[in-house]
Amino acid sequence: MKILLITGKLAERDVRKYGKNADVYVVDIDVAAFITPSHLKNIKFNGYDLVLVPGLTKDCDWESFERQRGVKIRLGPIHAYDLKTVLDNVENIEFSHKIPACRLLNFVKAKETIEMVDEIKDYRFKIGDVKIGGRMKVVAEIVNAIMPKDDLIQRIEYYKKSGADIIDLGVPLEFDVGELKKAVKVAVDQCNALSIDTFNPKAIEIGINSGVDMVMSISYKNLKALDYIKNVAVVVVERNLEKLSRLIEKVREKTDKVIADPVLDAPLKVMESILRYYEFRKFDSETPLLFGVGNVTELVDADSIGLNALLALIAEEIGIDLLFTTEASPKTVGSVKELKIATYMAKAAKLRNSPPKDLGLSLLAIKDKIKYETESIPGNYVEAVENREFIRDPMGDFIIWVAGDKIVCKHEKLNVVGVNAKEIIDTVLANNLLSRLDHAAYLGRELKKAEIALKLKKNYIQDREIDFGFYD
Repeated sequence: MKILLITGKLAERDVRKYGKNADVYVVDIDVAAFITPSHLKNIKFNGYDLVLVPGLTKDCDWESFERQRGVKIRLGPIHAYDLKTVLDNVENIEFSHKIPACRLLNFVKAKETIEMVDEIKDYRFKIGDVKIGGRMKVVAEIVNAIMPKDDLIQRIEYYKKSGADIIDLGVPLEFDVGELKKAVKVAVDQCNALSIDTFNPKAIEIGINSGVDMVMSISYKNLKALDYIKNVAVVVVERNLEKLSRLIEKVREKTDKVIADPVLDAPLKVMESILRYYEFRKFDSETPLLFGVGNVTELVDADSIGLNALLALIAEEIGIDLLFTTEASPKTVGSVKELKIATYMAKAAKLRNSPPKDLGLSLLAIKDKIKYETESIPGNYVEAVENREFIRDPMGDFIIWVAGDKIVCKHEKLNVVGVNAKEIIDTVLANNLLSRLDHAAYLGRELKKAEIALKLKKNYIQDREIDFGFYD
């Protein structure tokens, strides 16, 4: 296939370096992202099978230009560094007029990874509509689930959107029977697979009679609850493996859907408890296992993303079937989504018999996988100096905060609400709410900080830097 790469003057060196075996045309413009179809109208494309334009030119109508010129014109990668990967895959993928080639490749890889994992058909049994087997399933606990109906539905929908396979209702030690019945009824109507998490026999009875699909947890302390077990999955909890095996057999007299939980302990007993799971799986390869990931993530002052990824990989190696978590604290917000992605990465790695990388899926949030080359510092420069002089904009001030999943930008004339800095600043400018360049620069900085905080689920406080812990 004969390929032509279009670029600007500043990127020429890197495009030629990473775009080997393709021809290069350099437009008389410095920044490649500013290239439009008008810059290419006099180029002869005869003999080329594919023309790749810079990935950041996606706002142009390349589809119409392609029809006019009679040659396939598609978006290349955003960074020249990715040209090698793109060109290696040029025969395997149909590139896009709208999506940069590097991102499209990731989408395709992710789709292939998900499809490969989802093709696993074997399973042990179902909990509601969820098959237990293949990819590890994520059980998301709603702590203290007895709450107003609308709040409970909102929490359930959030967990489902995050990728939870099973919703678990955590029941407090003291509860009102009527309120618990209402909560379970609401949840049953919202969920394809519902669990109730309690040691209280009465709460277990209410849950089963109200239609839950799984009970957490049966132990030697609440064996009376076995009287209520019928047609539901049961999680059996016990640290002692001999006792656990005996309890499993006892529960099997009531149901075939038995799940073992040897208990993943909090630090500093994590390794000891992981070994319990490992030993259990060596003598029992059939009984599904539940892994209480939240016991670790909630009790470590570290970002949950890496912890969830590592624990999911360990769980996959052991042969775990269900990952149990919650998002009870700000530092673990997002854990359900993180674990869902991790289950696909872990299972795909096992199927491919290779490390969980280059899958199109990742749990990288703060750090990048690749460090792109940049230009060196120019010879003619001045040191930046902060101007501490403050002159108030006569058009008024802005107060900025994050509310839920929105950024609020309040002005005495107009309140603007959005999800990213650009749309808010564009709206502010369109409504003539500021008059000074320094004020516009300040507003742009603060809105971008708010956007980053929103994406990372961190606190945003106006005029204060985002806290990145030991990175600061």
